[in-house]
Amino acid sequence: MTVHPLRLAVLTRNLEPGRFGTVVTRWFERAVDQADEFKPDLIDLSAVPHPELADRIDEADAVVIVTAEYNHAYPGDLKTAIDAVRRPWYAKPVAFVVYGGRSGGLRAAEQLRLVFAELHAVTTRDTLTFQESDFTPTGHPTNPTTPPAATALLTQLAWWARPLREARAQNPYPS
Repeated sequence: MTVHPLRLAVLTRNLEPGRFGTVVTRWFERAVDQADEFKPDLIDLSAVPHPELADRIDEADAVVIVTAEYNHAYPGDLKTAIDAVRRPWYAKPVAFVVYGGRSGGLRAAEQLRLVFAELHAVTTRDTLTFQESDFTPTGHPTNPTTPPAATALLTQLAWWARPLREARAQNPYPS
């Protein structure tokens, strides 16, 4: 039996050069490329209309959201995009890579967990959190535990993604 790679949507808000979010996203994208289990689909919310976003989330086996923390929460444009997708989130595993503020973005992740619970998605327990000092100017993590933490997060996500992909294929998630 051939096991096909999992399709991983990596959802980010903006990939403009010089932004810390771009540094984090590009580093995480490289981490995903090193994991044999996933085929990444990088989605830049600033460049993708909501109907296309819904289709790409629907096609994904799992999703990672890369976002900043703003005012102890997550950005409004991310909430608008999440709400615009709706049904494709059902029975989909979601993980978070967050950054900013004293908490390294944890407050954004915790609030997003509430939103995704309402959307019948499954969020992973582990989250990657960063501040700007956690990366070199060339975009490499300064903490040697960061790459293994990314591997652990991707392993958890794959654990959820495979059986949920199978379940959605055999029996669509009830409304």
